[in-house]
Amino acid sequence: MQENNYSNQLMTGYFDAAAVVKDLLSRPTGSVQWHSTKRCLIELVTAAADERVLTNGHGEPASRTFLSQRVFRAVGMAPPKPRHLHSVVYRIRNRVMQQPPLEVRVREGLM
Repeated sequence: MQENNYSNQLMTGYFDAAAVVKDLLSRPTGSVQWHSTKRCLIELVTAAADERVLTNGHGEPASRTFLSQRVFRAVGMAPPKPRHLHSVVYRIRNRVMQQPPLEVRVREGLM
């Protein structure tokens, strides 16, 4: 994997999910290895979509479905079906068990 600035973001205490997703989208298909769960990758995509700074090519904010299709391809995985994606997002938002911060899980997933 090319040099990234994920560690720098974590050291400064600022994590920008949209920047990480934008970086993943700029890479060729299958060029990045993801070592964590699909659910964590979906959570990253959801956080980036919620920031509403990435566009879909028509000047509109990119949706979770749009971003997940492309991010999953960048990491060489089959993208989830939209129905499954929305179900996972619902479970993420209503989880009971405490999880490590997203930025820690993303760093572990990309390293």
